[in-house]
Amino acid sequence: MEHSIGVGLTILVQHGREQEAADFYSEAFEARQLKAYRVDGELAGVEMLIGGTRLSVAGANPRREEEPAYGGPFFPRAAGAVSMIIQLTVPDIEACFAHAIVAGATLRDRVQTDVEGRRVASLFDPFGHIWVLIERQAEIAGVGSDRLVLQADRPSGLDLQA
Repeated sequence: MEHSIGVGLTILVQHGREQEAADFYSEAFEARQLKAYRVDGELAGVEMLIGGTRLSVAGANPRREEEPAYGGPFFPRAAGAVSMIIQLTVPDIEACFAHAIVAGATLRDRVQTDVEGRRVASLFDPFGHIWVLIERQAEIAGVGSDRLVLQADRPSGLDLQA
C-alpha cells in the first residue's frame, strides 16, 4: 500500500482576528472559507481553500503569548516578522496585485521581472505575512522549483541557488 505525505499550512494571526483574516484572504486572493472551528463557542480558526491548496487561519493562543518560554507558534508582531513566505501562482499578476492592495495589503515589492523572466511581486497582508505573487507561465526548462529561493535584498525578487 502506497502512502503519500500531506502538508497542512496554518496562518497565525492575533487572537480575535481570525474572521477578519479569513475575510481578507477571501477578498484579496479568492480564497473559499470551508469550515469554522470554535472552542467554547469562540472562533478559533477557519479552514480555507486557495486554488487547490487547503490552509487554516487560526488565532495565536494568548496563553502562549503570555509565557513565551512555553513556545509558539506566535503571530507576526511586525510586517515581515515571519519564518516563511506564502507564494501564489496567478494568471494575471496586475489584477491580483491590485485586488490585494484594495483589500488592504501593502506593497513590499512592485510588479517586476525576475532573473528567470517571470513577473513577480510581493505584498504584506494586514496581519504581517508576506505573500509573493508569480504570474503563471510555461515551466522553465531544466529548473526545478526546489532550486528557486527568495532573495529579499535583491531588487529582482527571485534568484537561483547555486
